[in-house]
Amino acid sequence: MGIVSIPGLPTLHPRYKWKDHNQWLREVLSHRVPQARIMAFQYDFGQESQEVAWMQLMQHAEGLLYSLIHRREGVDSRPIIFALLLAKDTRAFRSILDMTRGIVFLGCLNNETRPNFEDLCLKCAAVEMGIHKKDRVIENLRQDNRWTFVKEVMEDFRALNGPFPVRILFELNPSNIGSRQFVVRTMKQECLCSEQVSRLGWDSEQLVPAQKNHAELTMYPQRSDDDAYFQLFMKTLSETIEEVVPKSVMLPKGLTGSNGSKSVLSLELSSDVDDVVSLFTAPRPDLNVPGGVNIPCFVTWPYDENPNFVGREDELEQIHVSLFPIDGKGPQQRVFALTGLGGMGKTQISVKYAFKYRQDYHIVLLAHADGQSKLSESFSLFADKLGLDVPWLLIFDNADTDDKIQLLDEFWPCKSQGSILITSRDHTLVKRFTGMELVEMTKPSAVNLLVRLVHFDKDALDDADVIEEEIAAEKIVKRLGFLPLGISQAATLIINDSCSLASFLEDYTLRELVEDSATIQLDSPRNGYKYTLRTVWNMNFETLTKDQQSLMKLMSFLDPDRIQLRVLKDGLLKPQVSDFDFISSPHKLSKCRAGLLRSTLVSQSRNGRELRMHRLVQAYCQLRMDIEESQRNFRSAINLIKAVWPVPSREMVHNPALWEKQRELLPHVQKLCEFYVKSCENGQPLIPHMEANWDFASVLYEAGWFCYESGLLESVSELLVPAKEYCIRHLQKGGGYRILADIYGGLGSLATESNQFQRAYDDFNEEWECLKLAFDAAELTRPSIWEVFGLGRVGNGLQGLHRYTEAEEYYRMALNAWEGLPGDRKVWVSNMCTCLWLQGKLDEGEKTVKAIIKDENDATNFRTGLAMNCLGNIQISKAERLKQEGKTEEGEKRLAEAMATHTKVLQLFTIALGQRHHKTADIMYKVGWHLHQRQEYQKALDMLNNALGVYASQPKIFKNEIARTKYKLGCLQQDMGAHIEGGALIREAERLRKEIVAPEDWEPAQGEKAFDDIVQFWTR
Repeated sequence: MGIVSIPGLPTLHPRYKWKDHNQWLREVLSHRVPQARIMAFQYDFGQESQEVAWMQLMQHAEGLLYSLIHRREGVDSRPIIFALLLAKDTRAFRSILDMTRGIVFLGCLNNETRPNFEDLCLKCAAVEMGIHKKDRVIENLRQDNRWTFVKEVMEDFRALNGPFPVRILFELNPSNIGSRQFVVRTMKQECLCSEQVSRLGWDSEQLVPAQKNHAELTMYPQRSDDDAYFQLFMKTLSETIEEVVPKSVMLPKGLTGSNGSKSVLSLELSSDVDDVVSLFTAPRPDLNVPGGVNIPCFVTWPYDENPNFVGREDELEQIHVSLFPIDGKGPQQRVFALTGLGGMGKTQISVKYAFKYRQDYHIVLLAHADGQSKLSESFSLFADKLGLDVPWLLIFDNADTDDKIQLLDEFWPCKSQGSILITSRDHTLVKRFTGMELVEMTKPSAVNLLVRLVHFDKDALDDADVIEEEIAAEKIVKRLGFLPLGISQAATLIINDSCSLASFLEDYTLRELVEDSATIQLDSPRNGYKYTLRTVWNMNFETLTKDQQSLMKLMSFLDPDRIQLRVLKDGLLKPQVSDFDFISSPHKLSKCRAGLLRSTLVSQSRNGRELRMHRLVQAYCQLRMDIEESQRNFRSAINLIKAVWPVPSREMVHNPALWEKQRELLPHVQKLCEFYVKSCENGQPLIPHMEANWDFASVLYEAGWFCYESGLLESVSELLVPAKEYCIRHLQKGGGYRILADIYGGLGSLATESNQFQRAYDDFNEEWECLKLAFDAAELTRPSIWEVFGLGRVGNGLQGLHRYTEAEEYYRMALNAWEGLPGDRKVWVSNMCTCLWLQGKLDEGEKTVKAIIKDENDATNFRTGLAMNCLGNIQISKAERLKQEGKTEEGEKRLAEAMATHTKVLQLFTIALGQRHHKTADIMYKVGWHLHQRQEYQKALDMLNNALGVYASQPKIFKNEIARTKYKLGCLQQDMGAHIEGGALIREAERLRKEIVAPEDWEPAQGEKAFDDIVQFWTR
């Protein structure tokens, strides 16, 4: 079937773009009539150098008819919709009339007998062309003496009374008619193409009213329209097609293949889309529970139930009433914030609540909420999605970072059937959610906790001693501020020292005299008290050996939640680490660990592989050190992490095999960065300004690059910006150009992923300038892989700015610089071939990229997938070119090849990068695009929603991708018949796009290309 689009005079409007017109025809009509050939024609008169006359319309009509005869290639069985019938009796055109099966008119004047018809024609022409009534073009038409000819053509056409269905859309809203009088432009309103003047008088015609004015009606409706015009138009078109073409003819070709559920890790690579879709689409059993999820699911790692937990019954009850109301009233998703000072027992209460009421929840999950990397790690332990129609409890523990609200939003469950418990020191969360600010324990509960922890045995004492001990217990808990952590620490000391409560009370009074002014003051929400945890911890610390104290001081600059013993042991084996005489052998390390555990200043994980330190203990340890000792231990911590951090070789910088170990070490680097920045703010830098510690900058860079590679993009700048500032501050000391170049390269790479095209180019230029200085300073020598990356990244920056010719030149220079160097060139060759693709050099791009694809099943890294993604895009463009040339069958075959290629890429990326990586989401979008083209709407919906879920996990970084995916989802919803929902998504996408595009460059989107243009070239 052929579809012929005959545009009106709006194609001469200054804002009209022919490419947008064609894009609309391809994107919209291809889903309604997938096997139709779409033909579009354009007027080219009305320019300043040409005279304008009604006969020119006739000449264009004849040109149209001759083109139809030629482009139908002798096929007489294709009906034509939208064809303009001017030549009823012309034998050469007779087959067009005979094969026409329907017409849809948009704002067309069909009745020449209406009063003032000539003036109405001129007004319509002026509105459609965006000019005023006194314009030269309109005056030429007004003075044309061929009005009789025009009316005769229209009369003959009405007399034709075709046997095929005709739909006529006419306007209900008035149009603004502009004119110029005395150099002043005036406007008046008039309804131009009304029902009366639109009628043909045919038996087969149906008139359809539209709430549009003439200018709006004569242009194809946009998907983003919020007045239901798009829905009305598509409904009218679909009904016309279905009336003349059997539905069976319209069905797209289906896909065959396995639908079995497969594991990503054990999947045999294939190009069958069903195999891939099954990886991302959960089955739908009756209970709406995804397969493979173990229910009940109870994850509170690393916490077990505390057998010594006492008190807090009122708080536990209040939490449960809020999170699990008996009457079931209130919002489906319930949130309770538990706030208070560190050491108040928030985490222990949340764990106790989880264990006490676990029978009420099918799923209980505890997430560490004090940073993106930890939340990401916690969520990797959970089910990939929480969208389960069963009761669940999620605990966000220690939501204390400055960006906690953003982190909570980022990891907030999208479903509403469960309960959420948050622990934090920030009391403002109580106002944001429901909850309570946790205060000190009650006196009876605190005393009960203390005597329980010290195993107080009344029966072993006489009555007088019992009374003395009970009084001492009350005084001890009071001095500790009824703080659970302080009570627990004191109890351990009492047991270790084998002293009575009364003796401890006396000793404690003496020791508090050594308290200095640099203390951590614990301010009670109710009233102040002068005693602090430092008093207790001083007693603990002073019982440690010198080696044990040294280990504590070192650990005070690492992440306190997970201090891996393996990291300490591996550090001992590195010859460049000479700071650790106190743990110079595994035996000494074991002895130190045992002493620290006995002191209770640190705890140990259940599996014995990690140590943990309370944040207040960590702060206390730092406060014990003067500035020189702090700087010495901070430098030791840098050396330790530098020694154990796995650094990929430069030519293999994209190395997912190292990610697991790097992920474990990342929190330590983040802590080093945090401590250094705060120390500078306080005027006591942990690295003296007169020194240049390039290892510190290097560690920050390596961690930032890992965050970039693994998809933790929101953490990249938190590491690289301080690293850049450090390098710039110390460049004059020598030796920092190469590492500064690396940092600029990392920042530029982040800018490419976040679609900040100019910033990416600027950062890559800075990288290249630093590299040239590094060569001049003999920090690097040629040939060097750093030169390859510097040149290639400038190419990336240029390509992001659509400066493709320059980008291609830099890519070729980068590949020339690689001569004689080891490594896999796929990344830069793929980027260059993408550049060739975007320039339309399809044959060269295809030949070049195919040459580097040696094994299509290579999932050891993402390089092969990157090359194949480029190949798939080239195959799509070749398919579209073939279709435009009329070679429909060959084009469809090429498009199927492209889908098979992109489906394979999705499998490769899923294995190499994981389902939640943004590059995997990019290819999910592409496969969803293919499925949409094939009208496999449900599969496309699942795939696009999965991509959107990945992007939404970091909304600031992937705002552009979110806008593009929402637009595509909106188009998909509309094509599935959900016009209201689809239109809302498209308008939301357009709102986001308007925030992204510079005001001077923004104009309403005409189709997918407008959204493709706002994402990076490798995302398209």
